[in-house]
Amino acid sequence: MEQITILARVFGSLFYFPLTHTNNLELVNAMGDSDEESLFSGLAQRMAVDGDIALATDFQLLFEGMDVMPAPPWGSVYLDREQVIFGDSLLRYREFLAQQQMALDTGMREPEDQFGLMLLALVNLIEQQPDYAAARELLEQHLLPWAYRYLELVEKNAKTQTYQYLAVAMQQWLHYVQQELVLTPADMKVYF
Repeated sequence: MEQITILARVFGSLFYFPLTHTNNLELVNAMGDSDEESLFSGLAQRMAVDGDIALATDFQLLFEGMDVMPAPPWGSVYLDREQVIFGDSLLRYREFLAQQQMALDTGMREPEDQFGLMLLALVNLIEQQPDYAAARELLEQHLLPWAYRYLELVEKNAKTQTYQYLAVAMQQWLHYVQQELVLTPADMKVYF
């Protein structure tokens, strides 16, 4: 579970903050410092090729929105018929977080069901609860039902090789976690 925790923390940061953010640059450099080909050395190589301006533009397009968002990072957009942020699925997720006595406060008024934030919440649940029941519930009920569709859209709509690569790597990691923990995602209709 330690490896899952570490990678959930790293992926959470990579999907919440811009790749050009100091913490993410340090993470990628630290994890990619090896001569052998690894996920993070591949990510570092693509980041160098794409450059800071293209990465910042892609982050804004994919995670913040510029007119129409091709890959919104909030679960309620995918799981609510109206395809809105702050929808019913977010309210269910907030209730789940409250049951776990967890409050996510980023200092901004934003939905807690943002993909990267959910991965960071997963880390907290794994570290706080030794039976992992809440972590399993977060994954099965709140993240996995929409995550693959979201990552498919990130891969399809990213303008940089870096975000395309990151979306594919994240899909592979989620498949690994799903198999490793024998998870069964809730069968929910995805509207977006």
